[in-house]
Amino acid sequence: MSIWDYADQNPDFNDLFNKAMTSDSGMMNLVVKDCKPVFEGLDTLVDVGGGTGTCARTISEAFPHLKCTVLELPHVVANLQGSLNLNFVGGDMFQSIPSADAILLKLVLHALSDEECVNVLKKCREAISNKGKEGKVIIIDIVIDEKKDEHEITGTKLFFDMLMMVVVIGRERHEKEWEKLFLEAGFSHYKIKPLLGLRSLIEVYP
Repeated sequence: MSIWDYADQNPDFNDLFNKAMTSDSGMMNLVVKDCKPVFEGLDTLVDVGGGTGTCARTISEAFPHLKCTVLELPHVVANLQGSLNLNFVGGDMFQSIPSADAILLKLVLHALSDEECVNVLKKCREAISNKGKEGKVIIIDIVIDEKKDEHEITGTKLFFDMLMMVVVIGRERHEKEWEKLFLEAGFSHYKIKPLLGLRSLIEVYP
């Protein structure tokens, strides 16, 4: 079975996995601090695959006017409490994504195949279509760049690449591979900003 089905059927593993993702999302306070222009001007944001909401909660606290929604599998968000500008929705990103000015995908796409990535990105594009050129998808993920990264950084990213291939059906991608996904999903342009550690922040526009 897939890791997601296993988590659904094994509460202890599911709890451990969600705690690990929550710990990882603790870095978001640094991301928000360094990337405020990314979130400024937005009224609504959907964090797709946002787990128990640590990342979205950090953003909602930094931008009180911004209404954040976490879209996650029902068993993950069951019984979670939101706040004035944060709520949780159980659902499937492959079926539909709530409309918003921006869609956030943090460490989601690297766990998916290219075909699945394109499908999710198309759903994202539909979700921000009402916002026109002002809408965007915000991706926090790994971008492999042997030319710019130190050798140790590239090596670590490639270890993550193997991890994604073994545990799920995903992979880590070079910029050109990311670009191919964006174009296939109907987006027109993007920009990449390196972040703390191994990740980059990619803004993708219709």
